[in-house]
Amino acid sequence: MPAEHTADRLTRLLAMMTYLAQHDRVPVPDLATHFGVSESQVLRDIDLLWVSGTPGYYHDDLIDFSVDDWEEDLISLRAGQGLDRQVPLAPREALALSAAVEWLRGSGVATPGTEEVLLSVQAKLRGFSPAEVMVPEDGHARARTAVLAAIESSGWLEIDYVSAEDRRTTRVIRPLAMFTDGAAWYLDAWCALSRARRTFRVDRILRLEPAAEPADLVAAEPVEAPATEVVLVLDPSARWLAEDLPDATVRDVVADGARCLEIRLTLTRTDWLVRQLLALGPKVRAVAPEGLRADLLQRATAALAAYAAVGHHVD
Repeated sequence: MPAEHTADRLTRLLAMMTYLAQHDRVPVPDLATHFGVSESQVLRDIDLLWVSGTPGYYHDDLIDFSVDDWEEDLISLRAGQGLDRQVPLAPREALALSAAVEWLRGSGVATPGTEEVLLSVQAKLRGFSPAEVMVPEDGHARARTAVLAAIESSGWLEIDYVSAEDRRTTRVIRPLAMFTDGAAWYLDAWCALSRARRTFRVDRILRLEPAAEPADLVAAEPVEAPATEVVLVLDPSARWLAEDLPDATVRDVVADGARCLEIRLTLTRTDWLVRQLLALGPKVRAVAPEGLRADLLQRATAALAAYAAVGHHVD
């Protein structure tokens, strides 16, 4: 189990003080469940808080608790020394949260229940944020809403789509999932035209309407591609890539006498990862499995050949 960062534990200790100030006689199991840690960790946290306090650190300056051993370890805060008050949001924190809430509301992907929660959070943040945040409508909220409805109902959609090469096609698709990279929304769907899974940018969908399931695809239901374990060895400066990879495991390793970064993850599709790795160039030290490495090598060789051909033509 990885070691806990000091900042994370400090945040939990302060939050635990506030929680105990608002709830009297709290069982240790309830504290553990609320903060997502073990019961033994809760007791270690209480032991640390018990010897903490305000400058002077005399008996009257220390935080004090009462623990009832005869009633399932019920913990009460007796003296918080002012450390049990709620920590207010800094203006920059409130502004960032307000922007995030407005972005979620403007994205058109919030369910009715989620929308109510976002409105409540927005109202609570209004007194802390130094400025009002307004996120302009991007014009694709209705498309995202229709896509989400199709995903929930396992329905089909007919779309007019413009590719990155500016080629317009009409397709019948079955949406499977929608996701965003922070800049654009993407749709993972089974495409009847390609008879395979494809990824579409939502802002490139010109027309979208419900459609019936294609008669010739009754037996061609979307099948999840087999998972592939991918291992990447990268230069340490490419650590940012690990933050964009879903459920990646990262550790520092030594390769060819140099300090490197090993990233392990499981994927069903690797074409988008190849594009990321091509952009890293020499920062990629090793790639597994063999199929992914061969694909990467083939595309890199083709790109170099295309550059050489263009350079020769210019000369």
